[in-house]
Amino acid sequence: MAVKSITVFMGSQLGADPEFTTIATALGEALAQRQLTLVYGGGRDGLMGVTARAVMAHGGQVIGVSPHNLAEETIPAADITKLITVETMSERKELLMSLGDAFIVLPGGFGTLEELAQVLSWARIGLHHKPLVLLNVNGYYDHLWDWLADSVTADFAVPTDLAAVRLYQSVDDALRYLATI
Repeated sequence: MAVKSITVFMGSQLGADPEFTTIATALGEALAQRQLTLVYGGGRDGLMGVTARAVMAHGGQVIGVSPHNLAEETIPAADITKLITVETMSERKELLMSLGDAFIVLPGGFGTLEELAQVLSWARIGLHHKPLVLLNVNGYYDHLWDWLADSVTADFAVPTDLAAVRLYQSVDDALRYLATI
């Protein structure tokens, strides 16, 4: 299976580290250059908006998915390739997961953590077999990576549960890995 679209989970805020914005921009540019479609939560602010705008500014394709009642502001439909509006957050997550051939997780908060957990748990029960990359900007996911390893050591997960999960520091390394899938 060749990866043609990547669902990116990320913060609707910019975060405290300016490198988060730098990496979000670099990811957007790289997706467009490699002709990979960005699938994301449709937000206009934070890392979500930065990444979507970078893809569009470099001639790429962006699909946003947003529920009607979401607290975060949705990017205007005219600013991206396609905006899909759904009724609930559950529908949003299901669509985000189905539209992407792979997943990348940038820094984010509780919503990003929830999406990451769903990707991991759905893979564990066989609902998908898609690769997952944590983009570890300035060590943001170091503790989570340790916790994932600890979950295997403590027999709450098995090593194969994490077989398709990778931790990368750079956009190029992440996309190079996904190109081998």
